[in-house]
Amino acid sequence: MKLNLRSIDLNLLPVFAAIMDAGQLSRAAEQLGMSQPAISAALQRLRHTFADELFVRTRQGMEPTPRARELHEQLAPQLNALREALDPGNRFDPATSQRHFRIISVDYFEMVVLPPLLARIRQQAPDVLLEIVPSGDTMADDLHKARADIAVDAFIPDDDRLMREVLLDEELMVVARQGHPTIKGRCSKAQFLKAEHVVLPDRNRRLPLDQILDSPGWQRRTGARVTHFVSMLAATAGSDMIATAPRRLAEQYAGALQVQVLPFPVAVPPVPIYQLWSPALDQDPAHQWLREQLSATLKAL
Repeated sequence: MKLNLRSIDLNLLPVFAAIMDAGQLSRAAEQLGMSQPAISAALQRLRHTFADELFVRTRQGMEPTPRARELHEQLAPQLNALREALDPGNRFDPATSQRHFRIISVDYFEMVVLPPLLARIRQQAPDVLLEIVPSGDTMADDLHKARADIAVDAFIPDDDRLMREVLLDEELMVVARQGHPTIKGRCSKAQFLKAEHVVLPDRNRRLPLDQILDSPGWQRRTGARVTHFVSMLAATAGSDMIATAPRRLAEQYAGALQVQVLPFPVAVPPVPIYQLWSPALDQDPAHQWLREQLSATLKAL
């Protein structure tokens, strides 16, 4: 028997979407212009309607249940389409929007992509807020649970539900300080293997460089392990250690840090940089606009 929609208060669906998006009852209430007691009462009715807790309170906020995540993936595109159909004047307008976008990435993004992205966005959307949050093992869940809008990374989670697009291909280079005692203008394989290296943590995923470094005769001597690209470049600039870094990042800061940016000793396939997002946001006009800005910014780098 089909569900009788007359038995469901459809006004509760925007409340559900707001809690998913905000992750907190107080923020969802503010977003909808409701009091917190009113939104708490609406959540209780939602739980009764769907016979599921939907959200569990944790230290990080309201954690969606599997049933809530499933509902959100199904309902979010329909709610967006309904808003546009019923209120065409309420479409996303960058010039007046105060949308808060969250982007998951590493400091490569903040150092290379964020400055030109902000310059592009500010020309169109003076009040839009961008928040960059660290990349980690919860990336896929953060996207599915609407804790973030987009992830930009070379490492993509093993999750076929996420939508993805290659933004650019990044070349890997060797970085050594100017005045290095043995490396000047080029870096041979012998020099590469003899030098100590500044490296980033292992993220348990494979890049083309890893296949080379795991092959016989390519074991690096690790001299320091740091958490960010900026720390890696700074450590290289101040010592005789070397590093392997993305070309755009290394060249952008080579002058300020007084480092050499040299070709890798052997050919290495380029590293694709992806943007990833949840299918639930694929048709959202604001989200589409953000993806377009990211794509245009990276193509211009």
